[in-house]
Amino acid sequence: MKPTPASLRLAASLVLVAGLAACGRKDPRLETLSAGISKDSATAVMGAQPVRLDPYLTDGLYVEAMYFTVPGETEAGDRKMSPVVAIDGKLAIWGWKSWDSLAAQHKIQVAPK
Repeated sequence: MKPTPASLRLAASLVLVAGLAACGRKDPRLETLSAGISKDSATAVMGAQPVRLDPYLTDGLYVEAMYFTVPGETEAGDRKMSPVVAIDGKLAIWGWKSWDSLAAQHKIQVAPK
């Protein structure tokens, strides 16, 4: 199957945001995630079901943003949670820097900083 321009752009953006994912993590569970694992495996690594799941269909991709409460946090506002994002059922990115970048690229509105 020949890659489409949208999938090539997505692949390039994932490489960029994967590097950003290593910066500014507050949730130690994010350290154990790996790109490409199934959404169910990511949920198992996080040790709980997401507090919220926001699905998006954009550029022919099915994007699911899962929000998990950070261990030790009592407040559950969006920016206090850890976003873990699957694309077409596979883990793609995690953490706010990566999610902000991907959301901006695909014109997905996320919680303000």
